[in-house]
Amino acid sequence: MPMSPEQLESLRASAPLRPGVSVETARAFGPSGVERRAEPRTPTNIPARLFYGAKYEGWIDCVIKDRSAKGAKIQAPAVFQLSRKLVLLDYRAGEAFLAQPRWRKNDLAGLWLEVRHDLRELQDPSLEPVRQAWLALAPGLVSAPDGGEG
Repeated sequence: MPMSPEQLESLRASAPLRPGVSVETARAFGPSGVERRAEPRTPTNIPARLFYGAKYEGWIDCVIKDRSAKGAKIQAPAVFQLSRKLVLLDYRAGEAFLAQPRWRKNDLAGLWLEVRHDLRELQDPSLEPVRQAWLALAPGLVSAPDGGEG
């Protein structure tokens, strides 16, 4: 939810904003400088793809900038309108997540990761197009889709 000008000014006055620190980061830490998020985030720079549509026929490439157990910050072209229901494919982990966008600012977006699917042992046949994309593209992006490090 966007902040009012009064809330933004209060945040600026109370949170130690430094060059390079976004308002989102300052909001997450609050005036005390203590992390307020429920889960810690891990910085990443992982190639990924967002799928959308009834049979996941639409897609756009993106980068996972950071991750937590139930969320991800992604970078995708700002001209791409995020649909309400997405599947986030993490090439490196061989995982697909049913996801919902929570916020968007320019080319960054926050996703809530609802359900995780291991593409090595896929149980949901509706995600087969996502699995096929992973099998086809992961070898060029990571060492191997079998989970090997690269």
